[in-house]
Amino acid sequence: MSQEPLQVRPYQLVHLVAALGAGATADLGDRRLNEILKAVREDPLRPVTLRCNVDTMFRYQNPGRAEDTAGGELFNDRRDLHVLQRLGLCPGDTRPAVTLFERVLDAVDGESVRDMECEDSPASVRWPRGRTLSRDYEQGRRLGLQAILSWRTAAEMARVKEESARQMLAAERLRIRPHHLMCMSCFYGRARQRGEALAPIAADNLFEAIDAIQRRPEIPVTLVAGPCMICPPCPHLYPAVNFCIGGIGMALRDQKKDLDVLQRLDLTYGDTLPARELYRRLYASIASTTEICGNRTGVATAPEWRVCGGPNGDPGYLRAREEMLGIPQE
Repeated sequence: MSQEPLQVRPYQLVHLVAALGAGATADLGDRRLNEILKAVREDPLRPVTLRCNVDTMFRYQNPGRAEDTAGGELFNDRRDLHVLQRLGLCPGDTRPAVTLFERVLDAVDGESVRDMECEDSPASVRWPRGRTLSRDYEQGRRLGLQAILSWRTAAEMARVKEESARQMLAAERLRIRPHHLMCMSCFYGRARQRGEALAPIAADNLFEAIDAIQRRPEIPVTLVAGPCMICPPCPHLYPAVNFCIGGIGMALRDQKKDLDVLQRLDLTYGDTLPARELYRRLYASIASTTEICGNRTGVATAPEWRVCGGPNGDPGYLRAREEMLGIPQE
């Protein structure tokens, strides 16, 4: 897998999505778009650098005019900057492909594309009407990230779910990343608030982890970095490198949450405690999800640092804390 950044013009991200929305699959009708699609499908983590022509202090990254399309310099420059503005990024910014395309689908809508392409502008010598892409783009947007990148099939994830759940329930030791202790709490507490019985879900092994701990409160739990026993069936797990690639910056945010939990518990990766003792320590040290999952302030400072559980904390966590996750007490 290449760590060499893929150089891309911002408008090409939109054109790629529109081509897929128009019904293309592998051949998008444009050599450069085909190259970009092939590269990101081979490696969803491939760094992508956004480059465009500007007259400001960012001109050090100007790519030149080789990939301009018909319409002239003003049209091409405005189009690239329009996309960057919608994404909240700057010329030269680099992001993993999966994060960047998710950001595009989240931030750029059909109306933005119509404006970007000057579809509603009167055709003239200075500002020619651009290509009509907005309808195709909206269709591509509806197809979602799985139409752009290589994704695990539903059948594969179902098989992994069955296998990993069975392994967890038979395990003599659980391996769990630190912030998942809080995810388990929210999962448990929300069900209790709704008056529902806990039940397995397809997307992860939160239920199985809770069930294992409730059955054996003294089962050893080792705190690990990165994806853990809860993660195998998750659609956002990228098995090739065992990375979480879901949500804009989710893995980055979750790593910070892991480290914050370790700091509050005065523990480190590799530490192992009986489950009951670990949860006693967790609930004694962390009273609300705002302290960890809400950036302490409840304010998202960027898409990569979104708040989880709401700005005022997740009530499900409070319920689980009151009930000690349903773990039998001595």
